Amino acid sequence: MSPGYPLLIAEQRDYPEGYAGRVFVWDIDKTYLDTRFSSLRGMARIPVEFAVDKRAIPGMPETLRGLRRGVGKGFAAAPIYFVSASPPQMRRVIERKMLLDGVEHDGLVFKDWLASLRGLRPGRLTEQLGFKLCALLACRRSRPASREVLFGDDVESDALAFSLYARLLAGEMSPGDAEQALQEAGVKRDDRRCVQALLDELGGSGGRVERIFIHLARGGEPADTPPSPVPLLQVRDGFQMALACLGAGYVDEETVQQAARACREREPDFDPRRLLDDAVSRRLLDGERAAGLKDLVASPSDRG
Repeated sequence: MSPGYPLLIAEQRDYPEGYAGRVFVWDIDKTYLDTRFSSLRGMARIPVEFAVDKRAIPGMPETLRGLRRGVGKGFAAAPIYFVSASPPQMRRVIERKMLLDGVEHDGLVFKDWLASLRGLRPGRLTEQLGFKLCALLACRRSRPASREVLFGDDVESDALAFSLYARLLAGEMSPGDAEQALQEAGVKRDDRRCVQALLDELGGSGGRVERIFIHLARGGEPADTPPSPVPLLQVRDGFQMALACLGAGYVDEETVQQAARACREREPDFDPRRLLDDAVSRRLLDGERAAGLKDLVASPSDRG
């Protein structure tokens, strides 16, 4: 458990001292799984759902498998971690769902609901910003010099949390400015203390955030984003997530094709060419690369 914030952290990978490689960190709810957090009734159902009740967002498992596989020959086994605001009691269910989806991981972080209630902080069940910051910082202790790529959504203030986290790691703010920024963002006093304690523990590790991806789970248009020292990319669905990862060099074209197939099977209105054009217009992918993908992701009827 990290200082001041009730977390359950399950680590499954050891790193050599000074490891400075790339690590992918995914939010689970509304980024990988279509979890119902929009109501108290939805939250109440989470601890009693089974793996078969969990629905993956189309294209996201395919993107995750592509990230794990990497590009080029061989199997990269790229490090992948997950962060969830679900209670630790969901661990077996979520891991079972990942097994069904063929998604591998190296660690999980959960918000400890029972500890929050015992600490007379029921507000932590729905609070996300302090949780995300503390969870990310606490996990980084095992690989302080790593380069992280963060994946979240527009439901739980992930863009703000990830941007603040990136700025804190980059040393953009003095301790006083950091305290003010966290306070203005609505982070509670004890959670701010947790953030500062974890930052002090990490010290000048040299680690950083490399890129941020935000899934537009609400279905809206891309919005203005918080100040960020790294690229922050907004994607409409799992297919665009695969496209953006291809543009960043994290996955191969096979991953994009698999994501397109999954979206076509689950989304009646799926239009890969429109999404490709949109990705180019918002610089998720360059035009030349996108042009070469149009036949690859087209449906058999379109090819005919």
